[in-house]
Amino acid sequence: RGDPGVADAESVWQRFDAEGCSMRVLHPQRWRDPLWKMLATLEKFWKCSTGCNCYLTPPDSQGFSPHFDDIDAFILQLEGKKVWKVYAPRSEAEMLPRYSSPNFDQHEIGDPVLEVVLEAGDMLYMPRGTLHQASCVPGAHSLHVTLSTNQFNTWADLLELATP
Repeated sequence: RGDPGVADAESVWQRFDAEGCSMRVLHPQRWRDPLWKMLATLEKFWKCSTGCNCYLTPPDSQGFSPHFDDIDAFILQLEGKKVWKVYAPRSEAEMLPRYSSPNFDQHEIGDPVLEVVLEAGDMLYMPRGTLHQASCVPGAHSLHVTLSTNQFNTWADLLELATP
């Protein structure tokens, strides 16, 4: 309603409540010291960069269509419940991808090889390229943090940097 590109709280909560839209907070470690301290510790241990996003999803909704990411992801469930479905790779070419996928339709991905409900305190690890989707358990919202690592951390990325 105000400045273009700036979301006011009233509009955000309206879309969350009325339209079932999820909220994503990019880089929440900027505002939460425990998060940046944890990420700094993980970077030192893994010797590569890390990142973090938070996702708040309203009851009876799904934030994203099925897809895979170009990062290793650690999903930390903070509140509520979410059903995570994990699928086998569609092809060998999509295993350990350097870039995230477009969204897939359900008929393109087959049946899940893992279906698990995450509750507060649970964690799920998904290696880069893991095809997945998640939706809230009926009647429950979900708040989770995704910790990410290993983006652009392949031999191909090193060669791109080393050769002009």
